[in-house]
Amino acid sequence: MKIAEKIRNIPKNIRVLLLGWFVWSPIQAMSGPYIQLYVSSLGADPSGLSIVSSMSTIANSLSRLIGGYIADKMGRKKILWIGTLIISTTYVLMALAPDWRIYAIASTIQGLSLFYQPALEGIQADSVPLAIRGRIYALLRIVPGIMSSFSPLGGAIIVNSYGLVTGVRIIYLLAFAAGLFVTFIRYFWIEETLYIKKVDQSFLKMYWEAIQVLKKTALGLVFVDILLNLIGAIGFLGNYYMYYVLGVDETSLALLATISSIVNLMMMFPAGYIVDKFGRGVSIITGFLLGTLGLLIFVVTPPKSVSTLPLLIASTVISSVGGPLYGIAYSSLRADLVPQEHRGRVYALWGIPPTFAWSIGAFIGSWIYSSMSPWLSFATSLILRLLLTPLLIILFFYITRSIDIELKMKK
Repeated sequence: MKIAEKIRNIPKNIRVLLLGWFVWSPIQAMSGPYIQLYVSSLGADPSGLSIVSSMSTIANSLSRLIGGYIADKMGRKKILWIGTLIISTTYVLMALAPDWRIYAIASTIQGLSLFYQPALEGIQADSVPLAIRGRIYALLRIVPGIMSSFSPLGGAIIVNSYGLVTGVRIIYLLAFAAGLFVTFIRYFWIEETLYIKKVDQSFLKMYWEAIQVLKKTALGLVFVDILLNLIGAIGFLGNYYMYYVLGVDETSLALLATISSIVNLMMMFPAGYIVDKFGRGVSIITGFLLGTLGLLIFVVTPPKSVSTLPLLIASTVISSVGGPLYGIAYSSLRADLVPQEHRGRVYALWGIPPTFAWSIGAFIGSWIYSSMSPWLSFATSLILRLLLTPLLIILFFYITRSIDIELKMKK
């Protein structure tokens, strides 16, 4: 009875989102370790991989401008289920791609179809009060994680049984079918969270207003996003590097992904509690430092030796402990800083500078990887992260100070 009562106390929209991710996320996670290898098998080199990834992320970022405008002007629900339907169909295009260029087009269409993300983020933030935001955001991650934890091993079974290319194509078709189910439940059971009168403001005027809100409330966090996306993307070829340089096979890639999922899962509720109990600042800084340590271990891992896999496991575990602390604190902080009526447009604007920074970082990383040394791309990312650590810690304290004071006053 107590469990059923606790479930009923979760906001309805959160329950619907959780159900959808419970079904969809495990299937999507099956392909995760193999996407770079799949695109490589379709003919892409490291530069091609960066093009594919950059085209998708830039398309997503730009499409969010339209999505954010619609989400704040006309509400969240309609754009959410329509976008979910469109993105579901893109999995069919990615499964049928005959070479990497066609895949790049399909991936770009998928990026464009994610215009609904500001509405999704808005519904999450609108549905949860500040005092329990960390724990609810932890729940939003942990429930899909329950099923996703072992799904990379399921992906490994499919890939080992049917081959890399055919196996990933089967997984994409399964993701399409699951996406249709998610579309159905979001259409019938998600409730609108933004009831507004007709707004006659133009697209440009509404976004000018959103820019002012962003500058006033969250400019520091956007700057942090830009830095971390630029630095992180320099080492974006992780699975490609592990497979072709470190000598990690398909099954071991799935094992690493599974370990990451399990550790993330185990950390979700503790991380949510820490974010709400001790504040956003301590959580986000600890998560960042653990991520840096995980990258350090990854960089020093030797290729094709008895210590390769154990060191990669250690790197994965440490990074996966830090990930929920950083991610939940970050998600909570975004919702804390931005007023409800502006969230769709502000979230859309927020994603643009980091996306372009990530694309620049990916091009730099692929150039270093191909022209200089595969190892050097990851070492460069690590060195930049270490050099910027003092500045980032100061920024984290500055950004989170007022929210953490407010949280203490509510206790």
